[in-house]
Amino acid sequence: MRTHIIKLTLIFIILTSPLIAQQQIRISGSVKDKLSGENLIGANIVEQGTIHGISSDYNGYFSIAVNAGSSLQISYLGYKNYLTAFDLKKDTIINVFLSPDTEQLDEVIVSASRTPRFNIATINYQQMTQIPSIGGKPDVIKSLQLMPGISYQNEGSSLMLVRGGDPGQNLYLFDNVPLIYVNHLGGFMSVFNPDIINNIDVYKGGFPARYGGKLSSVVDITQREGNNSGLKGSLGIGITDASFTLEGPLKIENSTFIITGRKTMIDPLMAFASSLSGGSNYIVSYGFHDINGKFTWKPDNKNSFSLNVYQGDDYLNYWSRSGTNSGEKYRLSNVWGNWLVSARLNSIVSPKLYASNKISFTRYRLKESMKYTLTNAADTSKLRIRYISAVQDLSYRSDWKYNALKNWTMDFGLHTSLLRFSPNDSYISTRTTQQTSDISNSLETALYTDNKITFLRNSTATLGLRFVNYITNDYMRFSLEPRININLSVAKNHVLNASYMRVSQFSHLAFTTGSIMNNEVWIPAGKKVPAAKSDQYTFGWNGDYRNDMFSSEINLYYKNMSDLSTFREGYTNLMGDETWATKIESGGKGESVGAEFLVRKNSGKWTGFVSYSRTRTTRQYPNINNGVKYIFDYNRPNSLSLNISYKLNEKLSFNLLWVYQTGLPFTPAIGRYYVPSLENNFEGNSYYYEALIYGERNSSEMRDYHRLDIGLSYSTLTKKRKNKAIWNFSVYNVYNRHNPVYYYYNSNNTGEIFLSEWGGEYAPLSLYQLSLFPIIPTLSYKVFFDFKPHEIKSVSTREKDRVPFKQKFGNWINQNN
Repeated sequence: MRTHIIKLTLIFIILTSPLIAQQQIRISGSVKDKLSGENLIGANIVEQGTIHGISSDYNGYFSIAVNAGSSLQISYLGYKNYLTAFDLKKDTIINVFLSPDTEQLDEVIVSASRTPRFNIATINYQQMTQIPSIGGKPDVIKSLQLMPGISYQNEGSSLMLVRGGDPGQNLYLFDNVPLIYVNHLGGFMSVFNPDIINNIDVYKGGFPARYGGKLSSVVDITQREGNNSGLKGSLGIGITDASFTLEGPLKIENSTFIITGRKTMIDPLMAFASSLSGGSNYIVSYGFHDINGKFTWKPDNKNSFSLNVYQGDDYLNYWSRSGTNSGEKYRLSNVWGNWLVSARLNSIVSPKLYASNKISFTRYRLKESMKYTLTNAADTSKLRIRYISAVQDLSYRSDWKYNALKNWTMDFGLHTSLLRFSPNDSYISTRTTQQTSDISNSLETALYTDNKITFLRNSTATLGLRFVNYITNDYMRFSLEPRININLSVAKNHVLNASYMRVSQFSHLAFTTGSIMNNEVWIPAGKKVPAAKSDQYTFGWNGDYRNDMFSSEINLYYKNMSDLSTFREGYTNLMGDETWATKIESGGKGESVGAEFLVRKNSGKWTGFVSYSRTRTTRQYPNINNGVKYIFDYNRPNSLSLNISYKLNEKLSFNLLWVYQTGLPFTPAIGRYYVPSLENNFEGNSYYYEALIYGERNSSEMRDYHRLDIGLSYSTLTKKRKNKAIWNFSVYNVYNRHNPVYYYYNSNNTGEIFLSEWGGEYAPLSLYQLSLFPIIPTLSYKVFFDFKPHEIKSVSTREKDRVPFKQKFGNWINQNN
């Protein structure tokens, strides 16, 4: 017995020896780019001569306890190392500015941090530009879809499916503010303009306790703050859209701004082309836009205030041509998109305490309307139809970080959201009594704490708990969500990880695929549609080689989900139905198990990664597939991505991407029979038509999916002002693979539906596939500019009196006379 006590005492002394070491001080602050002032996320801060270190967070903030008289080494790939010594006897706050390393910049550097992190996919703007894309311009979501554990619905789609989850189970945070709708062009593009993005982290599991509300992932997007060295900008154009960026300092000291925007150029072209179409009596036009704005003010080295604004819409219009003789006039309009406004205050209260407080408002709405007029000799008839589905979120978040001891850091805070749901608000002018709008308000409040304890020098255990209270009109629920995350350092640069998390989701996305128009409708949890919940277990390994040139990771996971909701069989929307809740199937269960592998080359003339996932995901609903468990609609057992980027010289770089995935499941027909029609055909005679007998749901697979994309990027200088410009040439689907989007049964392969009752001879039904994207070459151009005036050797007196354009523009921005 005494021997055991001695052993336990020795273990305790070993684990706590760092806490009783020599006198220590705490150094806190932020790490920034010296040229632009942008926060450097994931910079490494290490006490020199030890392995004790941390990384800066998404605000560039860090806090580390070191021995008095020690030196700190701050490093970030692509930047010169910074070494500073402290001869201090008390805690202090510093700001560190790192300078780009021109020698390293001759090589391609794609990774910002080598600190091992598990269940997280990280990507930044530079990495996105090294991935060939269908429009020649980087796309945030499509870049993330190449990471292990993240897949997409169909070819070209920007919908994200994470570890067997649904598209509505992802929490998208834009500077820590939730954004509800994240796609343009029916899911073809994401709403995130890459020009304003600093860094993206996708949490696939092991969520910190500060995150919750969605079952599958947290997409944490950090925006740039704007360059503080001078007024700069860029203009870009591709086949999908034109974009601009403008950023720089303002008149207020230590303040910056950045504005970005995108707009499709095809709207008038589509309208003009459809108007010229022979025999056509209608005009079609589609387009989208989004605009981001951010203002940042840092009154001192302890406080930072920022204001964000985002607005984006898609719009599809369809109207009759003027001058038609039919007497009919109609116009169909579909608009859907987001508004986001937020304000945030970050404060270093003391070297041990950091706070971030923010308030935000987000609104998403889907609006469909129709105006129809029929005029004849007797009278004029009019019909007006309007349908609106909307959700809005007014939120307050208060997040705190307290560095209690060298080996103990605590995160805690409060999140509260007041949500207003309107799933089905419709108006039809011919109704004598209009449908009452079904509006539901809910309040979701969460308290959380995360305690990170360091032991055995470089191993950590994070124990977290999230308490959630959800209240709506006739429903209330409390949820306790434990979180455990353990990192065990087994050798230099090699770490093992195990994690567990529970998470709840109090709003469901009713989603319909296959349409360019958005059909996303959000439904609040209640008595008939309960909140969904999930438990996930993970185990992983992470290792680095050759001075961080290569990194690799393996993750295994198991996830179970309960109380899932979807459309009942036979329904695809909620429009115009007062009893919309009867169209929702709830009480669903889901399971997903998988293994993920990633190997990445981070620096050198050539960089890239190989990712692979092996997964199996199922669903089970009481009234779907006779209550029998079936393969998930978007289950892809095998997913492989290979990306290579090679810098040929200072101006020219080559990018390659190859993707392979197992085909999506589909439900096959196993027989056919003849059914007597309840109506007569065009000739007034009765007839029989052929119907199919379907087998088990999702019991077959489509053809495997694979394609090769290549890209060539050429940097040059404009002739007049010598501004940097980039030409990007990409080829999508180089070997013209006909990948199936979906399978369908028809009597021919034209894509047109043919029924025998319409006339003609009988033709049997066969199985065909629809493919959308052949080989597609694209070209894009982007030019960067600033407002620094040219050097002029000799000027006239008149020219001396001229106000430089930079000053004029600055006066206009700041409203100076």
